[in-house]
Amino acid sequence: MLVGQIMSQKIVTISPDKGVGQALKLMQKHQIRHLPVITRNRMVGWITSRDLREILLASMLEEIKVGDVMVQAPISVTADTEVEEAARLIHEHKIGGMPVMEGDKLVGVITMLDLISAFIAMLGLLKSSSRLDLLLENRSEAWTRPPASSKRRAARSSTWPWGPPRTTSGLTISAWKKSTWNPSSTP
Repeated sequence: MLVGQIMSQKIVTISPDKGVGQALKLMQKHQIRHLPVITRNRMVGWITSRDLREILLASMLEEIKVGDVMVQAPISVTADTEVEEAARLIHEHKIGGMPVMEGDKLVGVITMLDLISAFIAMLGLLKSSSRLDLLLENRSEAWTRPPASSKRRAARSSTWPWGPPRTTSGLTISAWKKSTWNPSSTP
């Protein structure tokens, strides 16, 4: 699954010369926590509700500009980035979301909620499905031939570390009826 399949394309933005109070009102109005900062159709920064909470002093709200507190070079992804890579970046950098860029152009926003929704869809947690979890020793011969069911059209497999470091790994194979599985749908 790619970021472009799950990102928010209804992008709410703000310019760096706007007040912090305006940014807060915009976030509240649209029930969002991240704002790309745009100047002349080009993203120049990224501001989050967390950034705003850290500098929030009621007497200063109208004096502080978005450009004073925005992240000028935020971590970003492209629409072709794998969802797993986007999740790794969000986890590694302890951020709640990122802009999705195509060159200098902002094309979307991806947040933790988008990723959680994608993983729920990928795991089939809200749909009727069958799931098989295997625990294998972490040896190369254990992984030389993929399970036959992973070759079916409506099957998905994933691996994860399990048990003591580097001793075992898990394999999950989930299968859905072909008519019910849509990788781009989110709950």
